Amino acid sequence: MSTRKAPEGPFSYPTTPEWAEHLYEAITNTCAAEGFAPVPRQAVLEGLAPALGQGEAKRVTELRRNVGRRFLRATAYHVEQRDTDGALLLLNVALHGAATLPWANNDRTRSEWLHPSPDNLARMEELVDQQRAVAEWTMARERAKTAQRALAPTAPRAEKDAAVAAVKNSEDELARAQRELQVREQALGRRRPLPVVRAVVEDGMPLAALTTEEVRAEVAGEVQRYAVEMLQRRARLRSYDLVESLVQEGQREATVVVLQRTPVVGRDGSRRHIWRGRQVTGNNRADARLQVFELVAQQLLAGVPQYLVRLKEEEENRRLVLLDLGEILRRISTLLNTEYADPDRDSEGRAERALRTAQVPARVVVGARKPERLEESLRQLNVHDHLRGQLNYGDMDRSLGLWSTLVKAYQAKGMLGELLAKEVAQGRIRAGDLDEDAIADALVGARALDELAVLLPPGDEVSPLTLRDVAIRCATVMVFPPVPPRPENLPPRAHMPTGRYWPVVRTALQEASWAQSSTPRTDRRTDMWAAVVAQHFAHRGNPLAARGLFTARDVQHGVRPDARSLVSLQTACRQGDAEAWEILVRRHLVPGLINAPEPFVTAGQGSEKGEDRKGVRRTPANAIQALVNAYTAPPEGATLELLIAFAEAVLQAPESAGGTDLVPGTFWAPDAHGNPREGTLADKGWFDTTFPKIASSRKRKPAEPPVDDPVDDEAGKGEESGTTTEELDDELPEDALTRMTRLRSDLTSVMDSSRDSVATAAEQLRTLLAHIEDAVQAREEAGAQKEHPDARIQYAEELGEIKKQGGEIAQLLDAAALAVMSL
Repeated sequence: MSTRKAPEGPFSYPTTPEWAEHLYEAITNTCAAEGFAPVPRQAVLEGLAPALGQGEAKRVTELRRNVGRRFLRATAYHVEQRDTDGALLLLNVALHGAATLPWANNDRTRSEWLHPSPDNLARMEELVDQQRAVAEWTMARERAKTAQRALAPTAPRAEKDAAVAAVKNSEDELARAQRELQVREQALGRRRPLPVVRAVVEDGMPLAALTTEEVRAEVAGEVQRYAVEMLQRRARLRSYDLVESLVQEGQREATVVVLQRTPVVGRDGSRRHIWRGRQVTGNNRADARLQVFELVAQQLLAGVPQYLVRLKEEEENRRLVLLDLGEILRRISTLLNTEYADPDRDSEGRAERALRTAQVPARVVVGARKPERLEESLRQLNVHDHLRGQLNYGDMDRSLGLWSTLVKAYQAKGMLGELLAKEVAQGRIRAGDLDEDAIADALVGARALDELAVLLPPGDEVSPLTLRDVAIRCATVMVFPPVPPRPENLPPRAHMPTGRYWPVVRTALQEASWAQSSTPRTDRRTDMWAAVVAQHFAHRGNPLAARGLFTARDVQHGVRPDARSLVSLQTACRQGDAEAWEILVRRHLVPGLINAPEPFVTAGQGSEKGEDRKGVRRTPANAIQALVNAYTAPPEGATLELLIAFAEAVLQAPESAGGTDLVPGTFWAPDAHGNPREGTLADKGWFDTTFPKIASSRKRKPAEPPVDDPVDDEAGKGEESGTTTEELDDELPEDALTRMTRLRSDLTSVMDSSRDSVATAAEQLRTLLAHIEDAVQAREEAGAQKEHPDARIQYAEELGEIKKQGGEIAQLLDAAALAVMSL
């Protein structure tokens, strides 16, 4: 850096070391007085002070003469969520417009991230290595082409041939590296594992700042690049250009910033800690400001090349990278102030465009009541802004935001451990033995699923398969919590006691009362379940493919997980247990059937082009029911060995490495003996052929027994208990009140069955129409004569009969709609 005095201007320079120390002293003293844990010293010196605007450190602090110490001014900070464990002390300051980075843990893009499992982290390392290989071969190709162009026309033939060979070799190696990179991308489902963040711990004390796990510098840069790319995808949904809005109007709202440490390892093995401010709210504004300043987020994190911020008196050094935030911002301000001081500056130049975002208002987290829950508090703040504010979520991100709210609600009521210990662990462990904070983080994707190992059935090994399965069990029971059976002595119109868990879900999702059963509520919960489950797979299917797999009865009465492990269920299926097969399919195979590289169950088949569609048009419920029925009524070619082999392959598919001509996660279809048939890919076309469409995709479920009621041993003692029974010759007539209650309770399932039957009929009619249109097109292409008039008249008469039946259906539905108003 030059010793010359920096030019004055609207772009601020970093705080001096002296005032940075004063600021840290004021923060620690104020946090001690308010009962908060402060931020670490290095966070203030390296992440906050360099980013402050001119005079900000002096403006927000005061020296109290009576105690001889510095504190934050009372007008410079405020407390968020006071008197709660999630309380935060926020410092109101102006920051340099280019000083903060988008936060990767933003819930608005949560659906684009994978769980941070060890396998996914290892795949991430391989991806980054392959990206470097592609970059190196790209440079090698450019060098080879430059050398070829530099050859003189009179150069020997051997040199020209060598130059051509060098270009050809570099292009071939680059193509090979790019193909390998695509394989690495597919292994991650073109997503990235979400970085795990926790509170910084110094001298055994958690502090009010976040830190990630130590990674290579290239990995940290790739994570930041991907986070920005996902934000920019969401930004396309805006009805205006955010960058131009900031250029013209600046930033008016104060966004929340947290100081975060990123420990990285350089290529030479050196270790260093990178402190940066991360935008918890206003992520898109942080990215847009960097675009205005013509900076790249991953460079601001891992190092800005010197040639991008080179001062006039410096020589360009393509190998020099600037790491210190203060030095980077000092150079940026120097360049922009110099440009701004020029009276003939370009009105569309960088200094003029960045003028209104030279300094932006921010609320920086400098204290936390319970630092261990800092990440959760910030995440909920972000979720609230999107669920209740004006910034719209995407469909999957909204579902994941609701899921995060639901997990938080169970925690706040102290029921998370109780529910999981009782329903998932089947009472094998006590609720008090569970680490609710760690389990909650794992369920929302903030930690690896290893935290759920304690919930595994006895004898199950800890593996990606078993951890994913227990996570899905947790999601199912939390979204569809069990409701106690209706008390026998409860009057028909009395309030139904829904137990402890159902009200938690109702409050978190802002639903109507238990008595109001509705399809929209079922669909909303199903969509949330599908979005949560999809996060456990590298390849995400369409959440709409889960529509119809849960019913209004599942919402009202809950879904109880089976106590048996996957191994036990598979063993029972081999022994002929049809009930075990249905449970295995509906509760354990469905996620893999939907979220596979070659999905077996899909949605939207009716709107897809015929030549692009695999399999037949069928509802998801029809596909699942066909697989269930194949156990007791197997179609031609389906054997028990085939079913078991298919189930095992679906469960293991996400971890399968693939093989020759196979994408990771796919597998060869099994034959009648359960052996893979090489060359026949297991996909939707094979699935629909092996398990053809059935006439009805829904069957009535028997009423669930009252499992929660204790057994009365005295009730079965007959004469000893003083009770007698008598069997009459004629049946007793059912009284009207009992009959009304029974009919009302059955109405939902009857209506669901009718709706599905009508949907099946509509699908068959669409198939009929497509068949006729294809036949007409084939006749025209062949130049053949039309069908005999008598045959055409007969077809028309049959279609008329079908249409007449459709009219009767419409009349019956009108009558039913009128009658239901008097129900």
